[in-house]
Amino acid sequence: MTISQSSIPSDDCLPVLVSERKRHMSDFQDSRPQSPSASNVYEFSPEELVDKALRALQEAGVQLIEWKTLLYRRMGVPVILKDFHYLVPDEQLQLASKVLEEVQGLPRSIPPPLLMSTGGEFYSKATLYRVTRYTSAARAQHLVLYPSSFPAFAPSELEFQPRLTCLPNPLCKEVLVPTPSAAYASLIRMMRSYTRYDATRITLESDLSELIGYNLYGFDGYVDTDDEELCEDLQVDQRVEGAVRVVEEWRDTQQFREEERWIANALVLVVSGTWSVEDVPWADPLHRL
Repeated sequence: MTISQSSIPSDDCLPVLVSERKRHMSDFQDSRPQSPSASNVYEFSPEELVDKALRALQEAGVQLIEWKTLLYRRMGVPVILKDFHYLVPDEQLQLASKVLEEVQGLPRSIPPPLLMSTGGEFYSKATLYRVTRYTSAARAQHLVLYPSSFPAFAPSELEFQPRLTCLPNPLCKEVLVPTPSAAYASLIRMMRSYTRYDATRITLESDLSELIGYNLYGFDGYVDTDDEELCEDLQVDQRVEGAVRVVEEWRDTQQFREEERWIANALVLVVSGTWSVEDVPWADPLHRL
């Protein structure tokens, strides 16, 4: 077969091709082409788009459970609110997608390969709907839906609470929110289902560590535990003892599932400093296969 000279990219085209490839590797991609009129949706702010979308989902009968960034902010972790994470019953994900894509006009996003490889199931199980014009990983924001079977909260572990938002008069006013004890239990339960160095587990370890530090210990930033003077000033020992009492009260008042008392015991060991978050049991690699 003879390749004509015209079919070979010229040197002038190569920088453009390389740039396009880099963009594809680092940007979110729409799952289907968007019509020019679809850009009108971005006349609203991300918060407003999310609010409209959540109301539409609730009107369609979709159950929404606050999760990840939003839940952690509610529990006192000063995490940057970039994406809006919610859980949806597995059987309602298709309905939710129809509402968001066809009715609300939000494009469904495909994460760049790097995020897929480093984010584990927090990306492979997620369905993302872009709420900004931006598509770069640094600037794009999304409404992110997960199947509720992922963390698997029980109905008794959820309660309706006002939705956290900066909007003065939100359309979506309430969502289901996991109780604090359920939030911790779900993290440890999920950690137990992944192998030691799985990308998903590593993220869960970080989440658990931040929650304990900000929510249970009440710190307002990183604390160097090797700095004895600082620890004395911050009354670290007293904070740890108080946090342990909180977890023990959850355990003693049956706020953990009866068959999962090991989770309560593991959390006490981590909070007391006997274990690090890395010591929480992990899955046997053969079992994961």
